[in-house]
Amino acid sequence: MGDGIGGAVIGILTNNVFELLVSHTRKDNQEEYGKVEKVMIGKVDDPDQPQYGETTKEDLERALKGKFVSCNVQYRDSKTDVLVCNVFVQRPPEGF
Repeated sequence: MGDGIGGAVIGILTNNVFELLVSHTRKDNQEEYGKVEKVMIGKVDDPDQPQYGETTKEDLERALKGKFVSCNVQYRDSKTDVLVCNVFVQRPPEGF
């Protein structure tokens, strides 16, 4: 896909799936995205935790819940409607 979305992580569903409150989308995205999307992690890049490797739901909650992330969308799983993404922990935009 190659699309990009971003927003706050509002919930952790499993050890590698979370809910994203989508507040930012790239202008050149090819697909449409809902206000809330389920995201499965393909890869995580967090400069504060460079060796991060998710192991449990609780670990993922500590690492991501409430943080602003950007997601490079790899594809949407047609069976589960979950986006598989590379996830990057960001500083929130001004006024967020």
